Amino acid sequence: MSERAGRNAITGLLVALTLGVAGLAGAGGFEYAEDELAYSLNPLHELSMAETRLNELLFESLWGPGYDGYPEPRLADAFEQSQDKRSMTIFLRERLTWSDGEPLTADDIEFTIKAYQNPKTGSPDRSRLAFIKKAEAVNRTTVKVTFVDPEHDPLEKFYFKILPKHRFESTAVLRTHPFWFKPTTSGPYGLKSQDLGTWSLERNPNSMREPGIGEIKVREMPDKNQQVSSLGYGYIQAMINVPSQYLAEVERSRNADLIPYQSKSWWYVGMNMKNSDLKKPAVRSALARAVDLNESLALIGEGYRISGPFVPSSKYYNHSESVRLVDKDTEEAGQLFHTASLTREGEGMWQNKGKSLKLRIFYRAGMGDQGQTVALNLQAQLRRFGIDAADPVAMDKAVWNEKVFVERDFDLVLDSWSFDKNENIYDLFHSSGTQNFVGYANKDVDKLLEKAIAETDPADKVVFMQEVHRQLAQELPYMFLWSLRSYTALRREVESVFIQPFYYFSQFPDWQLRE
Repeated sequence: MSERAGRNAITGLLVALTLGVAGLAGAGGFEYAEDELAYSLNPLHELSMAETRLNELLFESLWGPGYDGYPEPRLADAFEQSQDKRSMTIFLRERLTWSDGEPLTADDIEFTIKAYQNPKTGSPDRSRLAFIKKAEAVNRTTVKVTFVDPEHDPLEKFYFKILPKHRFESTAVLRTHPFWFKPTTSGPYGLKSQDLGTWSLERNPNSMREPGIGEIKVREMPDKNQQVSSLGYGYIQAMINVPSQYLAEVERSRNADLIPYQSKSWWYVGMNMKNSDLKKPAVRSALARAVDLNESLALIGEGYRISGPFVPSSKYYNHSESVRLVDKDTEEAGQLFHTASLTREGEGMWQNKGKSLKLRIFYRAGMGDQGQTVALNLQAQLRRFGIDAADPVAMDKAVWNEKVFVERDFDLVLDSWSFDKNENIYDLFHSSGTQNFVGYANKDVDKLLEKAIAETDPADKVVFMQEVHRQLAQELPYMFLWSLRSYTALRREVESVFIQPFYYFSQFPDWQLRE
């Protein structure tokens, strides 16, 4: 028996011992695996794709992406837009109800918009609703929204999830509010229970979209081998992300189908500008040239290198010759270090005023084996270049939020961002952005991002965003890495499957599970 076959056999046995008590997933509902479990069930504080996917099952929005990719009404029934495009009246469906039996009304829409916009809430998506100047409930089923600027095609901007006003004391909704683990929902499902490493959902009897599958379990499985084995044995029905090295193994199982799907997701290494060395553009530029990113990418699969904060297929990606990928060039990296007053004797470590340049590397635990592989490879390359790079440390979601977003206690962080169709990077790179944890500040970039958010002409917005790409490619607040090719896997007993970029479970109520 080969080493890999033996490892997979052992993994399969462990899966059977771990999950066998509950029997096959199909016997009780639909189960899927996440590399990292959703931390919060409050859409206001959504930070990961695991949370986005789970919240699709729990909450409804006013509009959502339809099968054709265009907005379809969810909680909304119709709308009327003013002639000058500066306001919009939204009419809700009749007799909408929350999972606890309370009526869902226009007051909930007004409350949700104000909660997102309240700085005390600390929502990472606050800028997503910056286009709204005012929201006012006219009556139980009618809400009037006034825009900051004319909005010609606003429906896609109303994909945010609606929250129940009666569950909160004010529009300042803190992350610690009990709603994060005891939600009242409007979507196809409600929360049934939470066990260690598992969220269990059940049908929401008050949902406007009745699902064809009765129960769902979301299991945390950081080990991709365990995910593949669980899929093969039928303990889970879906594996959200299948890395390229596992594609052949899933295909050989003959009981699951691989489905390629587009995603606007890309990897990065964030560089903390609280660090006096990393604050210097020359140092950040040198670090990007000290490593071979093609080598790192080859270790985890297939993808496309990027020079800025968009996937290559994005209309905002700047493909001009003046914006190029940063390739390994240790000679140029050394010269840049010298311009930043760093010195090196022989094969020793780079130093600044007699002190070695020491960098701590962290990566989000939810990135699993792929994250660990890339982090270790980058560490090894930096050390070969003469940088004292500490052993990479994995952080779970709770620690990550505290250390990275609150305390900003790191030097380098490896993670990825995923975007919906709007590709809103305002909060990542605007000096006042809610997710600008690296502390990047550039007045020109701020102005461009502000213009892009306010711009109603799509062509002009492209111009602004491509210029943002160009400037970020020069200043490198991140080491921009790549966008991976994405595959998901579902067992063949799951029918009527339809998956959209970013909105994985958008049409899940129509999915069926063949017994």
